[in-house]
Amino acid sequence: MPDILRSTVLTALLATSATAWAETPVSPKTTVSPAPLIALAPGKVLYIDTEGSRTLADCEQVREHRMLGGPDKGKLFRETEPCSIWFLAVHPPTGRWAMTVSIMGDISSTRLVSVTLSGRKVDVPTDKAGRAKGGHMLVMGDLEGVVAITPGVPAQWTSNHVQHSQRPEQFTADGSRVLVANGTVTTADWWSWSFGPRPEGLHVLPTQVTDTASNDLVLGESRTVMRHERGGVRVATLDPTGTKPWKLGPPLKQKRKGLLSPMVLGDSMVFYREGVFDEGGCDESNPATYRRLDLRTGQEKVWGTHDTYCSGGELLEASARRKTAYFIQSNYFSTGVSKLYEYSLDRDEVRELKADGMEGVHDISEDGRRLVLRARGGVIGVYDNDTDEFAWLTGLEKVTDAGLLDLR
Repeated sequence: MPDILRSTVLTALLATSATAWAETPVSPKTTVSPAPLIALAPGKVLYIDTEGSRTLADCEQVREHRMLGGPDKGKLFRETEPCSIWFLAVHPPTGRWAMTVSIMGDISSTRLVSVTLSGRKVDVPTDKAGRAKGGHMLVMGDLEGVVAITPGVPAQWTSNHVQHSQRPEQFTADGSRVLVANGTVTTADWWSWSFGPRPEGLHVLPTQVTDTASNDLVLGESRTVMRHERGGVRVATLDPTGTKPWKLGPPLKQKRKGLLSPMVLGDSMVFYREGVFDEGGCDESNPATYRRLDLRTGQEKVWGTHDTYCSGGELLEASARRKTAYFIQSNYFSTGVSKLYEYSLDRDEVRELKADGMEGVHDISEDGRRLVLRARGGVIGVYDNDTDEFAWLTGLEKVTDAGLLDLR
């Protein structure tokens, strides 16, 4: 989870990123993409390729507000707005997808009247008084539209206005199941849901194994890293079918505190280690570092330094095929323009990519060639690692997530 310093730097970066946007190229108005992908925009799931875009699913919610004061006291007002949709997972070969619809539920004088997804009314979990609970509805689909809607795990729906999350992260290799990370304010665990009209869930990782920072899955990689203050840092092996619990390895020697964004690539673990904080903030003489650990020998090596920063430069994405990891540095105190970098384990070197002003990475293709990058305002673009070409997806804003496809 971001600390106070990391949030401060990010806020400052957002305020100063106009420099990068001034160089945004002019493109055709039609939304096209050099590679097929699925994107989540306000209230819509979109399929986009070189020929244009089409809607795979649309969602809207109706809320009712009762005025508690003023000249309209006691009156009811209804508002229809696009659903808030997040956390996209795609199966590149088939175009299957999964995402969540965030439901606020009933709060004080505001009542949820209805949620409609692709013409179908969605039944939202309620409490004993019949009031709508808050949570995340799991939605699955393919290139033809919506396949299934499920509330997922009942315990993830609450009436105390504190939402618990359900986040689709990745499909199994055959596309038959979706791995979903669940979270509360104190716990994290993982479920596997079958893809089909009536999804069934299996608990593959219990709570108290990984902390609320959860863990990252790398497409094509069978292992992931668990972190917990009591259990330490451990590598877990995923069951390829998604139907059995993950197998946990022994604790590593690495300390949990300050170990961020660990990812397994082959026989190595790459990660970001926070720097040293003192009373004045970040001790610039002990900044954050980028590291790799040989899981066979236990040898750890520093391959990069986040100069003048103690946090905020975590690894964002990785390619199992190319054995590369990607990260963004804000450069707020120097140029004010963020830079995207690639680290190659095989070459043991860092390369600056020609994509300035980016705020995040939504996805990377299975072969590691393309990345979907996020810029200010939820605008996205596709970057080609081989040619250094970058294409904005014009006419598309406020994208919350996107995933690349490799249809076969």
